[in-house]
Amino acid sequence: MAPQRQSPVPLAVDTSTACLRGWYALLVLRGWLYRFARTLFDQTIRLYYGRIEVTGRVRVPEAGPVILVANHPNSVADACLVGTQITGRRVNFIAKDTLTRAPVLGWLARSAGVVGVARPMEYGGDKELARERNRRAVETCVPRLLAGEVIAIFGEGISTDARHLHVIRRGAVRFGYAAEQAAGFRLGVAWVPVGISYSAKQRFRSDVLIRIGAPLGLKDLHPDPAAGEAEVIERGTERLQRELGDLVVNIEKEELAGLIDRAADLLGSPDAPMEARVERQQRVARALQYVNHTEPRHVADLETALTRYDRRLLDAGLTDEAVRHRHPTLALWLSVRGLLAHGTLLLLNRYGWINSLLPRWTSYLLGGLARRIEESGRGDGRARSPLVQQVAWSTYGGWLGAAIALPAQIALVFVWVSAGRGRTTGAVAAAIYALTLIPSWRMYVERRDLFQRHVARMRETLRFLRNARGALRLHADRRRIARALRALLAEHEAAAGARGLEGRGTSGP
Repeated sequence: MAPQRQSPVPLAVDTSTACLRGWYALLVLRGWLYRFARTLFDQTIRLYYGRIEVTGRVRVPEAGPVILVANHPNSVADACLVGTQITGRRVNFIAKDTLTRAPVLGWLARSAGVVGVARPMEYGGDKELARERNRRAVETCVPRLLAGEVIAIFGEGISTDARHLHVIRRGAVRFGYAAEQAAGFRLGVAWVPVGISYSAKQRFRSDVLIRIGAPLGLKDLHPDPAAGEAEVIERGTERLQRELGDLVVNIEKEELAGLIDRAADLLGSPDAPMEARVERQQRVARALQYVNHTEPRHVADLETALTRYDRRLLDAGLTDEAVRHRHPTLALWLSVRGLLAHGTLLLLNRYGWINSLLPRWTSYLLGGLARRIEESGRGDGRARSPLVQQVAWSTYGGWLGAAIALPAQIALVFVWVSAGRGRTTGAVAAAIYALTLIPSWRMYVERRDLFQRHVARMRETLRFLRNARGALRLHADRRRIARALRALLAEHEAAAGARGLEGRGTSGP
């Protein structure tokens, strides 16, 4: 009897099952990669920066499609902040496609939810290829928005050291409009403006403020969004430009940046919450830039007075922080008490100092090297951003140092404990050590910051007491300049209010 031919159905079933398992494994892998990347970025940000303040977090919808539109002052650090500090939801980023097309890093970025877009400036004359890749990026983002996910985009498209908001690109609105169009304009995409500000972005342990504005929808832009795509996108882009401009400090003339910073410091404490400092800088920036345009003599007089005050500080061997104190004896007592408390804890936390040696060194080394390289090329005609490069490469250096140090230190602990206690005890000790590495780094740098702050404050107070007569005269000069500055701000704000009332009164039909 001839053997019966077996049916191919079981093979097809096995093949389809294997494919499903493969796709499921890939999805699980990508989920783990995203969670790992988010944890890494969160720990990096909390280690690199000091106080991170977030205001308006409740404005981010807890469900439904959201597009976070942020400014971009600080390269990779901005992405780490937006991805970890704003919402607990998964955030998909839109970034330049040079990142997503890289051989290994590109696959990791795409697995973590990054979508690449083409920047025409990087494609030379091949604009058709740039358009085609951007069309594919829109096609990739639309299903994610239809599924109710969160997408983040840096609306300016570039990251520089400029102290003002660049022009917001239309792509931020175009992605959401395409998704709304695919859903028959019933999707409810929310565009949420996000303003990021740093106290000193190039400095380790700088303070950060993230301000979240009110969400926008298509109905806020046009009563009939389906009527005109170009008009809706134009209105949405202009609205985002205004909203983001209200969330950050805008200094259009770089030559005024130093004066604005100095005047803002004169009006308040550097230890104030970051939101108060940013609002103070905004007030001073608006007033001085307007007065510089209408009555430049007043700005010149203020700059002369501040220059004279700073020169007298230098001659007396004092600083503005020393002269600021009204009660130096009380400040000295608080500083000594803080030194005793945090100094003792800092000694106990040498464990974190030892654990973080290599990552800190590689971070400082690569950050400083990147800044020097960027500054050395100023004559080639290309726009340079040394502070952005310093922060980016400091971050990369910290990751590189951690990638080398963590496995090596864990392995060393395992070998050392195993030699005397056995492999099981060695594995347990290595696991405990691994879990305490990053928390010990963070605890060390936080205690070190507090200790250094109290040391600086005590030093300034002792200088005040040692040169009390000169310090009191400088304190009087400081108060006089501050009064003149407050009068200038009040005059500008009153004039701005009058202009607003006049505009509303004459804007009728």
